[in-house]
Amino acid sequence: MKYSITFFYILLVFNCNTTINNGFKIKIESTNSKIALGDEISVSVNSTKNKTIDSIHYYLNGEKINSKILLTNIKVGESEAKVNIFSGADKITLIKKFDIYSNSEPKIKKYEIINEYAHDQNAYTQGLEFYDDFIYESTGLNGKSSIRKVNFKDGTVINKVDLDYKYFGEGLTIINDKIYQLTWKSKIGFIYDLKLNNIGTFNYNKSVEGWGLCNDGNVIYKSDGTSRIWILNPDTLEEVDFIDVMTDKSRIKNINELEYINGKIYANTYQFNRDVVIVIDPLTGIVESVINFSGIKDRVKQTPEVDVMNGIAEKDGKIFVTGKNWDKIFEVEIISQN
Repeated sequence: MKYSITFFYILLVFNCNTTINNGFKIKIESTNSKIALGDEISVSVNSTKNKTIDSIHYYLNGEKINSKILLTNIKVGESEAKVNIFSGADKITLIKKFDIYSNSEPKIKKYEIINEYAHDQNAYTQGLEFYDDFIYESTGLNGKSSIRKVNFKDGTVINKVDLDYKYFGEGLTIINDKIYQLTWKSKIGFIYDLKLNNIGTFNYNKSVEGWGLCNDGNVIYKSDGTSRIWILNPDTLEEVDFIDVMTDKSRIKNINELEYINGKIYANTYQFNRDVVIVIDPLTGIVESVINFSGIKDRVKQTPEVDVMNGIAEKDGKIFVTGKNWDKIFEVEIISQN
């Protein structure tokens, strides 16, 4: 069975010698109800006013294509189909955005706790990263936000800088001996040296808010609470591109704290009733696996302040996780679920 998605538009004509209202219909067809990687799609256009169409040029994400295309070597998530329609002296442009889903179901994994380490239970953890055998941590909440350097073996805070009350601290990452820390809704980030001296700021551009940061040594990845992970130039902090985080069934929102591990992005998602980490392909945005951390929050001291799992760090191939106002950091091993 073939499914079709039909869109109707009244469009502006870009040729000044033509009328401004021309009705056209664009139809995108796929072999599946949800367009996914590996599918072939076809794009067709008809005039709703029986106007002659001389020729059509088709584009997908800015690249010229035929009216049919196999969706390979492409990111999942939001894509843009564009057609230029030539009718006599008229040129009419139609644009339609649509989603491409993963063509594979995420693998489900589980965890085993290898070690437990002390953690400041007053730390509302937003970012966590190892650097030179120390943990650098960003904490949140207005009036309690900070950036700190921590001895992870005993939880001792070696150095700590508090943020002004108006800032709600979020994720951090370290690249080229500089620390980058986000704030939540203020659309500003802070830059520090390794001694936690503030050496600059940066502004957000297209991203909605500041949630999580990580890097692969070449670029910085930034989550903003939506399904998007932005790719930042580490020299200019410009948001140069993004990936959409998608499974075979849905767009994944509330992407939170990030860590880059073995070529993949590990991400917390902000959920009150589930403690999970998703593993994302940074090239495509596909969620390759979901790690079920059920029960891990039960192993910390239970207080009214204990909140969701948040904080992933990697050191020498070992993975460490914690949460907001948790009194422990856990070293974990990720294993397949039978």
